Amino acid sequence: MQEPTAPPGTALSGQFDYAAESAADVDIVIVTYNNAADIDAVLNSLPAGAPNLRLRVVVVDNDSTDETLLKLAAHRQVRVLRSGGNLGYAAGINIARRDLGQSRALLILNPDVEVMPGAIAAMYGSMAQTGAGIVVPLLHDSAGVRQPSLRREPSISRTFGEALFGDHLGTRPGWLSEIDRRVSHYGIARSVEWATGAALLIDGNLAERLGDWDERYFLYSEETDFFRRARQDGAVIWFEPASVIRHRQGGSGQSDGQTALMAVNRVRYAQVWGTRTHAAWIRGALLLHACLRVNQPAQRHAAAILARRRRWQELPQAPQTGAATIGREVLSSIEHVLLTRFNLPSAGPERVMRAQEDSLAERIILFERYCVPSVRAQTNQNFTWIIYFDPESPLWLREHVAVLQTDSIFQAVFRSSVSRSELFTDIRAVVDRERQVLITTNLDPNGALATNFVDRLQHADAPARRAALNITTGLFAGRNGLYLRRDAHNAFCSVRESWDDPVSCWADWHTHLGQSMSVVEIEGAPGWLQVVHGSNTNNWVRGRLVSPLPYVDLFGAQLNAITVPERRRMLVDRLVSVPSRNARQALRAGAKWVTMRLFGPAGLEDIKLRFVRWVR
Repeated sequence: MQEPTAPPGTALSGQFDYAAESAADVDIVIVTYNNAADIDAVLNSLPAGAPNLRLRVVVVDNDSTDETLLKLAAHRQVRVLRSGGNLGYAAGINIARRDLGQSRALLILNPDVEVMPGAIAAMYGSMAQTGAGIVVPLLHDSAGVRQPSLRREPSISRTFGEALFGDHLGTRPGWLSEIDRRVSHYGIARSVEWATGAALLIDGNLAERLGDWDERYFLYSEETDFFRRARQDGAVIWFEPASVIRHRQGGSGQSDGQTALMAVNRVRYAQVWGTRTHAAWIRGALLLHACLRVNQPAQRHAAAILARRRRWQELPQAPQTGAATIGREVLSSIEHVLLTRFNLPSAGPERVMRAQEDSLAERIILFERYCVPSVRAQTNQNFTWIIYFDPESPLWLREHVAVLQTDSIFQAVFRSSVSRSELFTDIRAVVDRERQVLITTNLDPNGALATNFVDRLQHADAPARRAALNITTGLFAGRNGLYLRRDAHNAFCSVRESWDDPVSCWADWHTHLGQSMSVVEIEGAPGWLQVVHGSNTNNWVRGRLVSPLPYVDLFGAQLNAITVPERRRMLVDRLVSVPSRNARQALRAGAKWVTMRLFGPAGLEDIKLRFVRWVR
């Protein structure tokens, strides 16, 4: 933090304005949506809250339909930006940040707060004294009663504790309570894990490093995500009780949908930062929380939404219009590379299978029937396809590859192995450029992509930092029909990142990418097709039996050979076969988990290799 100085022509003594050349001490961002009843109070309270500090104030309005904009017009020193739609709280902050540019300190305020005298100055001084990355104030309600605003990182035990006890047993252990309710903790300046996002002062350098707020949350949990990223960056979160801000709450409106959204976004946060199992436990705890309070209409609605993932699309979200594209890179700034291991030698059973003539013959047939046509049919052709082959491949396969390559649909690379450095050497040699964003996608040679697969990935809302992208729903084509399944950790995984020390979608097993980066789950229609065949050691039929007719437009001729099942057969599959398949899958997953714990990844691959050799 730099101490405030007073160059000529800048606002002083708690005054504020918007001037690009003005070196403000604190830039203030407020996002509004139908806040006509609140906006005057927060803006009028700013000068007294920041004596001797220079302020710039930007308000981003998310398409208010009340008199918010009329009220803002009376505050001529405030810069008002219209987002063009109700894009969400995080998107509004990002719009303001881009407009402001580099800040010394960035103060995010809810529109339904009132800054008490000296509050901003107290946070600013505390940041300068402690070196904290983020400073949060003491929050009071409109009657001056302290609000329990301090939080602990969400965990399974804490979420269950909140569900079971709520505001009761306020002095229970911290591992059973996400909210810090101890009165004594609010009288001491100290470091905390995070706090409600009604008011937070962020060091400008930290804000620059962390970049955009995650717009996937739309509303709620975006501050939890931001605080976590700040802690991972090494920043200290500091609570300053000398800074008091009154928070009315509900200034953006309360509804049953927002209650449900708050719960669902907590699950989404768990999915981004935890494992699939962790997110499932969090979802269960939140469902319990809602079910224990079914006498409240909002909680009944939240329980209904939580119980059925398909209904999550009903929740408030940014409209998919031109206005919602703020924060996304234009496609010309994206370099998208599809990566395929055709018969690249690898450890484990796949090495044995891929080296055998009959396996290679089956693989090339499926490759030509499913994979290649689906790539050619992509509605968005802004990508490059690199396929790795074993340099010891038989002559007939090499000649076949040469024929397939005549239209340059893919680039064949022959290697006996590929390290991370070799992979990016190959990518740079093929694309011959480094655009702003790099997306790498793993494409199984015996699978197929929906015609809009590439387009959905490139238009997905993703954080500025590295993230795994997964189109969650896909199809399995087996001997007995077509099966629909939601698999958030499927093999058709992608990684979106910058060219600054990239890792690619091959950085780890596709089921483990979420352990080293955030995960973006792209819901909707099926995006991929996995062909179940005899020589694939890691694949089997999953999901429920469906008719191919609804998916012909997405996969075309790849579904022609699949017959339409009778309704009776689909019903029997749903009632009998699906539970049986799920039970077998759970047993396999359990056996794999035990083996991994006992022998590690290498041991697991060795056991699978021995089994394949024994069978064949």
